[in-house]
This record gives sequence, C-alpha cells and structure tokens, in this order.
Amino acid sequence: MAAYRLPYQDELGFTNILLTALGGDGANMAAKLLFKIAVDTLDLDGGYDAKYGSEKTGTPTDVSIRLCPYGTPVRESGPTRRPHMLSVFREKLIHTQNLVAGLQPEATVMVNTTKAPAEIRDLLRLPSGKILTLDATRLALETRSRLNMPMLAVLTDQLAFPADIVKYAIARQWPKAKEANVDAFAVALGSVRSERFEPSPEYPLIEPAQVRSPLGYANMLNGGAIDALTNISVPEPGAEPLGRVPVFAAELCSHCGLCLAPCPDPGAIVWKDRKMVGISPAYCKGCMQCVEICPTTKRGKALREPELALA
Repeated sequence: MAAYRLPYQDELGFTNILLTALGGDGANMAAKLLFKIAVDTLDLDGGYDAKYGSEKTGTPTDVSIRLCPYGTPVRESGPTRRPHMLSVFREKLIHTQNLVAGLQPEATVMVNTTKAPAEIRDLLRLPSGKILTLDATRLALETRSRLNMPMLAVLTDQLAFPADIVKYAIARQWPKAKEANVDAFAVALGSVRSERFEPSPEYPLIEPAQVRSPLGYANMLNGGAIDALTNISVPEPGAEPLGRVPVFAAELCSHCGLCLAPCPDPGAIVWKDRKMVGISPAYCKGCMQCVEICPTTKRGKALREPELALA
C-alpha cells in the first residue's frame, strides 16, 4: 500500500478533526475506531480527546482527533479549537454549539441533515471549504445500524482512508453487527451530496470561542459535586424532536417496563400512575432500542418503528 498522506496539516503538522454529537449517538466509539485505524494501520500518530456529556440526557458531546505523520512531536493534549474537518451528527448543534467558531479556511464539514449543502452553508456561515450532507438518521434506520456508521463512512472517505481497511476494522470491532454496519457504510458513500464554496466576505473567519467553566478545582468545595441540573439544557415544551419517535399503541402495552432498561434518555418514555402513556419527542433521540426489547404478544408489539417517508 502506498504511503498515506493527510489531507490537511497545520503549522505543527496536524490534521485537526472535531466530531460533535449528542450523548448516545456513538460519536465516541466511531472516533476511537478511526484513531485506532490511523495509528495501527496507516502509521500515523496524534492525540485523542473526548468531552463527555451525560448520555442519559442527550447533552452535547465533542470528540477531538489530531492526526500527524509518525515522528511528529506530539506535545499538546485536550480538545481542538481549530478543526480542519467537522462532523456534525445533529444539525441543530450548529447554532447551539457555535460550530463555525475556529473553523480553518477551506474546512471540510459533514452534516447529518436532509438539507442541501448550500442551505447548511448559510446556517453554519462557513467562510470557505466543502460541505457534505446526508440523511444519516434515515440510512441508519434502513440498514438497522447506528447513526455513527454513516457518519464514520463519510469522514473516513474524506480522509482518504482505504475503504477495505475501514470495513475490516468495523467488522472486527462489532462482529455481531457486521453486516448492518458494513451496509450502512456502503450506502452512506452513495448518498452524499457535496458542494465546495469559495471565500465570501459575507461569512468571515471567526476566532475560536473562549470556554471557561464556572466550576473547577480553583473554586470547588472539598467533597463538592457539580450540580448537573444547572449545566444541562432541558427541552422546552413543543421543542423540535431530536429524532424519529417510536409509534406507541397503548392498547397493546402490558406496562412491563422492559423498555426502560435500554433507553438512554430519562424522560423519553413517559409513565403515569405506573403505566406507560407515551414517548416524549423532546427527549427521544430515535435509537429504537425500546422497540427492540418490547415483547411481542398475541396481539402484537406496543412499540414499533415509524414508517419511513418516501423520498
């Protein structure tokens, strides 16, 4: 195999990659696999940093990857603030996380959305570079995979990682889900819309945001704990759904509670008076794990996947 070359390099020799998602989307697992491929197979070096939110509430999580040729001094740790490549697992994070701040000129941005690249350019206010869009949520459901597989496929393709190496690593990492994950990988690459944008004075480069936590080692009381409720945004009534919500048939529900076990989002499955009464679209991310575990009785399943809309 020919020597691999990174698509970007900053003044220190690094390609800086940022994946931004919600807890439970699988961005951390996908990024770990990407980093493992880079280091173990492509003879690269670099750094890895994950900012964990609460997967139980779907809060934002970022994963930073720095890749460089082997032998490059790696003297910096922590999240990247100047990404060359940005993978956005949820379109709504563009505004809430101010994702344009710190993006390098001629950046490559990949977004899970039904919108066209030009629409995302306006939402993101990308100064220049390439935008790739795909409906990764739909692809994951159609292939019975997870959201992180279509997103990983597009990212590794833009990095020009050999596809056979990536597919082999995916199959080895998740052997029981091998067929679904490889299918999602292949379908994603054929479903991408891509457009390159020239620099525009309407969208100037924005310096990285300065992030300072009000709580830390300097002002935390001994034995204290961070109050997560003051640092986690709660969906407002009528908020836009995070994903496709399972269909609930109340007349078929035995209220066994099995659906609560795999659900990563407290508040998504609504209970009242010890009975399940529905699914909250403000909390549910559409992972369909409750559908998988819902028992099938003679009358049918109380939870099922919603029908996919025709393209």
